Amino acid sequence: MKSSSITSSIATSSTATSLYVSSYENKITTLALGQGPSHKLEITSTIDSACNPGWLVVDSETRSLYCIGEGLGTSTEGALSTFTASSDGRLVQTSHGATPLGGCSGVFFRNDAGGLFLAIAHYQGSAISTWSLNHLSDTNETKHELNAPMLVQTIDFILAKPGPNPIRQEMCHPHQVILDPTGKFVICPDLGADMIRTLAINQTNGMLEERPAFAVAPGAGPRHAIFVSSTNSPETPVTAKGVLLYVVFELTNQITSYKVTYSPDGGCPRFNEIETCSTFGNNQIPIGAAAAEIAPAGSDMIIVSNRNSPLSFPPSSSDSSPVISDSLSIFRLFPDGAFKFLELYPAGGSFPRHFSVNKAGDLVAVGLQMSGKVVILRRDAEKGQMLEPVAEVDGLGEVTCVVWDE
Repeated sequence: MKSSSITSSIATSSTATSLYVSSYENKITTLALGQGPSHKLEITSTIDSACNPGWLVVDSETRSLYCIGEGLGTSTEGALSTFTASSDGRLVQTSHGATPLGGCSGVFFRNDAGGLFLAIAHYQGSAISTWSLNHLSDTNETKHELNAPMLVQTIDFILAKPGPNPIRQEMCHPHQVILDPTGKFVICPDLGADMIRTLAINQTNGMLEERPAFAVAPGAGPRHAIFVSSTNSPETPVTAKGVLLYVVFELTNQITSYKVTYSPDGGCPRFNEIETCSTFGNNQIPIGAAAAEIAPAGSDMIIVSNRNSPLSFPPSSSDSSPVISDSLSIFRLFPDGAFKFLELYPAGGSFPRHFSVNKAGDLVAVGLQMSGKVVILRRDAEKGQMLEPVAEVDGLGEVTCVVWDE
């Protein structure tokens, strides 16, 4: 196991930023990224977490971390584990419980009654489950303290017949849950059913209620999505803003933008397709490629990761050898929903299953599943240009998720 730093021109700071990394080896690792002329990425601590952790959700307000375990192999259930984090990112487990199989994504949501909930997408379990996080208990008389998550509901999905890709679309495969900009709906790309599912949040009890799903191109396999607003004025109601949805399709390696509209009475969001582009731009899609993550980088850029499609990139300034790596795709966004492919940038290794951008927008943490490492890439937040790798640490196992503690 090793860590490294690469000299850069980033301003000096005496503080370090924590990142949390999950791996299929039943571990969560805390990394500390030093600030200064040379970023140094070091392992602070490692803690066990059962059932093949696949997704992490951070609640910075309560210093809590939620780990969603998929449950691979012969497992019949997944897991939801909670941890508290110290100021230096060291974790202490506070609860652990069973969930439906295949948990692969989670998102917080609230209702008008002040309840805090966690929704989980279960890929292999063909379901979405919801969990109450600040419910009343014998030792908690107000809805301000967090308790062990309590199951609220499980919504099961059944596929009438296999999709065009019978190996990957033999059943419903909810792959992600995200909250819409109004905070009233949970959206779920279902890779197996070729649908974008919409679930309304009951504002009284926090239950999710199914609404009509939006069908996408057969065989496309929607994996992940993000909302972007083209109107950032705080005086403009969300339902009147230019809200856009960008969906990355794993099976066809494409990204599509949709215009999102809401009815005046607060009804369900509607999606109208605007534009579709390969995640490789005008380049040929490598055989076996599998698009994975999508994330915003500032207000007018998005980044998409491409797995299982190594390309040869020009050598870096410190090395004369070509760089063989999977890639990140960089796109510029326009207010009308159009977007432009800018470049493919080396992800730093193999299978960038997950990545996340820091709040400043100048650093990207990439989790490389098959390389067993995390790489930190520097970018120009104003121009949107990827610049250079600044640090990395390996020996982390099959990395599944990396998130900033900010």
